[in-house]
Formats: sequence, C-alpha cells, structure tokens
Amino acid sequence: MIRRRIAERYAKGLLAAIGEVARLDEAAAALSSLAALFDAEHDLRSILANPVLDIRAQARVLDEVLAQGGLPEAVGRLAHVLLRRGRITLLPEVARVFADLTDDALGRARASVVTAKPLDEAQRAQIEESLATFSGKTVRMTCEEDADLIGGAVARIDGFVIDGSVRAQLERMKKALLAEET
Repeated sequence: MIRRRIAERYAKGLLAAIGEVARLDEAAAALSSLAALFDAEHDLRSILANPVLDIRAQARVLDEVLAQGGLPEAVGRLAHVLLRRGRITLLPEVARVFADLTDDALGRARASVVTAKPLDEAQRAQIEESLATFSGKTVRMTCEEDADLIGGAVARIDGFVIDGSVRAQLERMKKALLAEET
C-alpha cells in the first residue's frame, strides 16, 4: 500500500513533466520497457539496487541502459531520481501506475475478460462495445479462457466485476434454493 502511494507520486511527477497528452503513450511504453528490463535482468537490478555501490557508478550503468533504449528524456530523469533516492526498486510499480494514469488521461480503460471458450472477432467486438458503453471510455481488452466457467463471461473493468458466467448463475440459483428451503 505504501509502495503504491510512493509510486503514484513519482508517476504523477512524470505525467506533469511530460505535459503533452500526445506523448503519454510513448512515455508509458518506454517506462514499461525499462521496468521490464529491470525485472528481467538480475545483474542490472543487483547493481542499481545495491546501496553499498557508489552512486556515480550506478548512474553510469543506468546511463548506458538508457542510451541503448533511446528512451524519452523525462523517463531517464525519473529513473535517475529513483536511483538517487534509493527507490529504483519501485520502477516496475511506477510504470504500472503511470500506465493507469496515461489511460485515464486519454479516456481509456483496461478490461480483462475471461470466457469459457475462445471468442470470435464478432463476440469480442460486441463485448468491447458493451464495456465501452458501461465505462464511457475507449476499452483496451485482454481475453483469457477458463473452462470452469462452463459458459458466459466474467469482465473486470475500472474496479468493477461483471460476472455473467454460467458458474455464477448456478451458484446464485443454489443459494436461492437453499434460502427457500430454510
């Protein structure tokens, strides 16, 4: 919880530093890519997160990584601030929060849809349109399959869960029948 709040401060700072709404997607992608590299590369993480190492040496390593990635200047400055303040391990969390802030600023919502069987394009478009109407935003949707649902779908968007699965309907019927019995 505390890590999330700290990450929010840094992400909001980056949002303010970017300024132009048109550049937010580029910055979000760059930050996400830097965070993924930080997560994936144990040696890099060990060097940058080690408080015993000289900060100048760590900054040189970070500069090399930033130069190879061709990242926007504001993302590089954020990474250096996190490094200097001993909070570089927050980089992945800052990237997630910044992606959320970018989606909000651009009027987008992320949705996760789980279905019993794979969706065809028409079904996918219909669900995406329904979720866009529900949220009032443009929807970026990811889909997964889970045979345990039996049928229907479960959608998660903007903190809401819309459960239209057969499994959930059967569970509600079971509870109603048991309530009538007693």
